[in-house]
Amino acid sequence: MSNKPRRPWIAGTITLLAVGLGHLYAGEPKRGLTLLGAELILMLAFSLSVLLLPPTASFLLLAAVGTLIFKIYCVVDASVAARKKRIGWELTRYNRWFVYVGYVILLSFLLSSLLTATIRHFLVQAFKIPSGAMVSTLLVGDHLLANKYIYRNSEPKRGDIILFPYPEDPTRIFIKRLVAIEGDVVEIKDKRLYLNGKEQSEPYVNHADPRTLSDQARDNLGPVTVPPGCLFVMGDNRDQSYDSRFYGFVQKDTVLGKAISLYWSWNKEAGKVRWERIGRAIR
Repeated sequence: MSNKPRRPWIAGTITLLAVGLGHLYAGEPKRGLTLLGAELILMLAFSLSVLLLPPTASFLLLAAVGTLIFKIYCVVDASVAARKKRIGWELTRYNRWFVYVGYVILLSFLLSSLLTATIRHFLVQAFKIPSGAMVSTLLVGDHLLANKYIYRNSEPKRGDIILFPYPEDPTRIFIKRLVAIEGDVVEIKDKRLYLNGKEQSEPYVNHADPRTLSDQARDNLGPVTVPPGCLFVMGDNRDQSYDSRFYGFVQKDTVLGKAISLYWSWNKEAGKVRWERIGRAIR
C-alpha cells in the first residue's frame, strides 16, 4: 500500500454526505460506524418521544439544534482524525473509492432508508395540508406529524383528526375530523350536527357560506346510521369540505393515524413562516 496523507477538509466534507464516511476515509472505521449508529438511534428516539408527548415549539427547536450540533461534531471529529494522519499514512484495504461508495449505499443510505420507512409506517409520519377543508384548525401550508401507532391499541374517538386514504382514490390521503363512530345516528339540520338526536357543540367549525342549502347534503342530511366498522368524517371548514356527506363512510381499518402536532407552517400567499403555529397541538 502507498503512503497518502489524509486531508482534513476532505474528511469533513464527505461526512456531510454520510455520517461515518469521513472517519472511514481517515482510517477510523469503527468510530465512523459508532457515530452512524448514534445518528439512527437519535432518529428513533425522536420518533418515540413524539408518540409519548406531542412536540412543542421548544422541543422542535431543541431537536433541530441538537441535530445540527451532532452533525457539526461528526464533521469536526472526522477532520481531527484525518489531521492526525497527514504524515506517513499508509492506505488500507478499505481506503478505496468503491468501499466508500459501498458504505454510502449499503450502510448509510440503506439503513437510514429502512429505519425511516419503518418509522413512517409504524410510528410517525409527516404530512402537508394542501387545501382549506380543515380551516381554521389546519391551514394551507401547515406541516404536521401524525401518530400512526395510536390506533393499534385504541379505537378512534369522536373529535379525533384522522388521516385515511380517500375512499374514491386510495392513492390520495385525506385528513378530517371524526364526528361519528359505528352505531351513531348522524343528522345535519341547517348546518347543525346532531348525533343520536342531540345537537353537538362544535366551536372549531367554520362556516364560510352564510347560505343554508335545504336541498343539499352539505347543510341537511339524514338521519343515517354509521354501519359497523365504519366512521363518519367531516372537515372543520364545513361549507368547503368534501367529506362523508358526499362520499360516504370511511372504513375504520383504513385509518392511518391521528394528527397530533404542527412542526412547520408556510403562508404561501404572504411568503412567510407562521411562527406562532409551529409546535401547536392539533385538537
